[in-house]
Amino acid sequence: MKKHILLVSFLPPMEGTGSPIILKRHLSQLELQGWKISIVVPESSLKSANKFSNSWQIIPLTGRKWWWPPVKRAIPGLVKMRLPLWRWECEQYLGKERPSVILAFLCDIYPLLALHLSQSWNVPLSVIIHDQEELWAKSEKEAYLIRQRSIAVLRKAARIWPVSPELAQVYNLDCTKKISALYPIPEKNSCNFVEWKINFQSHPVVAHAGRLHPFQFPNFLILAQSLQKINGTLLIIAPSNNPTLAKLLDICPNVKYHEPFEQNKDVINFLSGKASCILVSYSFSLIEQPWAATSFPSKLIEFSKLGLPILIMSPCSTAISNWAKKNQWLAHITRLDEADIFNTIIKLTKRETWMKMSEQTQKFALHEFCPERIHSQFVSELPGKS
Repeated sequence: MKKHILLVSFLPPMEGTGSPIILKRHLSQLELQGWKISIVVPESSLKSANKFSNSWQIIPLTGRKWWWPPVKRAIPGLVKMRLPLWRWECEQYLGKERPSVILAFLCDIYPLLALHLSQSWNVPLSVIIHDQEELWAKSEKEAYLIRQRSIAVLRKAARIWPVSPELAQVYNLDCTKKISALYPIPEKNSCNFVEWKINFQSHPVVAHAGRLHPFQFPNFLILAQSLQKINGTLLIIAPSNNPTLAKLLDICPNVKYHEPFEQNKDVINFLSGKASCILVSYSFSLIEQPWAATSFPSKLIEFSKLGLPILIMSPCSTAISNWAKKNQWLAHITRLDEADIFNTIIKLTKRETWMKMSEQTQKFALHEFCPERIHSQFVSELPGKS
């Protein structure tokens, strides 16, 4: 009998950044391994989604029918009333067939549907967690409801994959046997590691690709000013209308930018010919960026395949700093200090220290961050796959 996974998510798996591309990569690999793929997502989210595999079964959830009671996230009773109606819609698409495993991404109310399906069909539920959703709540009441919703799902799940050990600790779950940290899977890439170039010595280029938040401005400003002292460049891949980028361009002549690329592989190819170092930057204030305490940056894993040194800027009390300390990361800055930043980037201009940083990145790219290894863990820990 063909193995069958049903994903329930607030967004469909698709190209881009964040969790949707992670889900897409795992499902694409499962398809190659002979799995049937079904995806349950809100109908409204399909409008912006890019093309799926033709063999994937898409089950769009209707937002509203006139005879259905409304869904209001702040009223758990109304959410509970909607779940059987959505289950009925899923059953119309699936017929008599049932998946062998249900996968949910912990965000919004849809994991509650995944749990409802799991219990109704007696199919094991697995959950991926990348962030604490309650940190983005607009009120304490909303944060409480989100947290209670998350705990209700996680307590009943057969397998839980937080992105970091710190994220697992947040929910105080008793059963550690069903919990294991799972790194965000990177895209497979056949490009070679970047080798040392003589111009790295005279013109280092530190590159940032991804979201650019206002609270990152102090980090980027001091880094750009430090690079300017050694004829270096801060290269930022972000939309030109980003306000933080605009401020940096006004102040620092050595800040350059490029518009985002449509596909991740294009970013990799671009950086392989331009950068001498990759930047992973968090605010040094957890008040400004509270999710840094438990999140793990997918860009660290994604860009490790370049083999370039990776500069991590993050305060001590974060998951990524705990990881960097454990692994004795050579380019790790834990405070916004000009001397620390300058002394670190100076090392990027010296072949010997650049090579040591590069070799460290390569080691993780080939082992812990290897996409085959991460997916193998995912598959081996899936309950109900046989």
